[in-house]
Amino acid sequence: MSLEKMREEYARYILKPVMSSVEIVRGEGCRLFDTSGQKYLDMVSGFGVSALGYGTPQSEKVKTAMYQQMNKFIHLPYYLGYNEVAAKLASAIASIVPSSVKKTCFCNSGSEGVEGAIRVIRKATGKTELISPQMSFFGRTTGAANLTGLSQDKKGTPLLPGIHHIPAPYCYRCSLNQQYPACGLACARYLEDTVKFSSGGNVAALFVEPVLGDVGAIVPPEGYFETLVSICRKNDIALVVDETLTGLGRTGKMFACEHWGLEPDILVLGKALGGGLSLGAFVVSDEISASFESKDFSSSGGGNTTACTGGLAMIEIIEKEGLCRNVQETGEYLLSGLREVQSRFSEIGDVRGIGFLIGIELVESTGAPAKDLAQKVKNVLQEKGALVTIYGDSTIRLTPALIFSKEDADEFLFIFEEAMKSVASH
Repeated sequence: MSLEKMREEYARYILKPVMSSVEIVRGEGCRLFDTSGQKYLDMVSGFGVSALGYGTPQSEKVKTAMYQQMNKFIHLPYYLGYNEVAAKLASAIASIVPSSVKKTCFCNSGSEGVEGAIRVIRKATGKTELISPQMSFFGRTTGAANLTGLSQDKKGTPLLPGIHHIPAPYCYRCSLNQQYPACGLACARYLEDTVKFSSGGNVAALFVEPVLGDVGAIVPPEGYFETLVSICRKNDIALVVDETLTGLGRTGKMFACEHWGLEPDILVLGKALGGGLSLGAFVVSDEISASFESKDFSSSGGGNTTACTGGLAMIEIIEKEGLCRNVQETGEYLLSGLREVQSRFSEIGDVRGIGFLIGIELVESTGAPAKDLAQKVKNVLQEKGALVTIYGDSTIRLTPALIFSKEDADEFLFIFEEAMKSVASH
């Protein structure tokens, strides 16, 4: 099928619009290739799903494990009968997550994991109200979209009662017009006022992302989570941490929780968990698991056996090959290089991130978000051989595969600087 014909078919039959006007036919390492043979450095990795790259020794190990499972059977619900693969993956997850959580419920995605977390935390606590930060993202299913702190993701969704939002820890554009550290972490302390004045005194949980991903990799300032946790414990509010994007090595540790010593009551997983196939989960504490009953949550396709096999191989590869160390070291290298480029272009307002979750925020001369410029930079990067995505108003977000190397980083830095030269005003 020609690209022109494919565009017609998409327009006629596919509801979701495409983000980049390319037709990818194969991948190799951290690179993708289109029908003409054009090579693109992949700085997206399927939104973090394809975390081991393409055709790499690591991804081939996952694929081999999946093939072996598919030759037995592709899927049986893990709760229909005893399933060795599900048992092994749940055990492996328990060995790497924070010690505060232990028992896993498998599902199809991070969004579905959030839905499950909402249900079980309300039942376990006997309370119904929920709180999350503005600018956070938990998915687009109804409960997850309501928790999400972005209006664009709530359109067409009924707004549910009992959900409150607090200011985001977005120091570059503080909605409270404060400066860190003189602010005294006002965005975190706002939680206490929300509980005291906005809630009905019936708050079950605070839902958080360790790093705000859908506004371009916002890493909270030092002391932020310590303050939130203190307020939660004081008010008997459970902590639910969504590691759909940040989990499994993305930030240079197996889970981003580890950077701040967080001990969640529920941990949500997704994206890379299935080794490239769709798989989600929520992991709960013993206390919460005590209230769980069979009909509280289930999913016919959730915990797909082949995906669980991929997840088991994925965890083993990350641990044995030290990929967290690569993410940490190469991520710091890439971040440092981007900040050098930033020093040469006033259009780059902020460079931030941790590990392989990095945001490059482009701005107008007034400091306002440069939406048109961000799109131009994205387009030029594509022309020059790098695929990226835009999040927030004008932030280019980078989420390369965990095997991304310093040589790959050098290639991207060169392409990015060339792209900035071609669109910058000076």
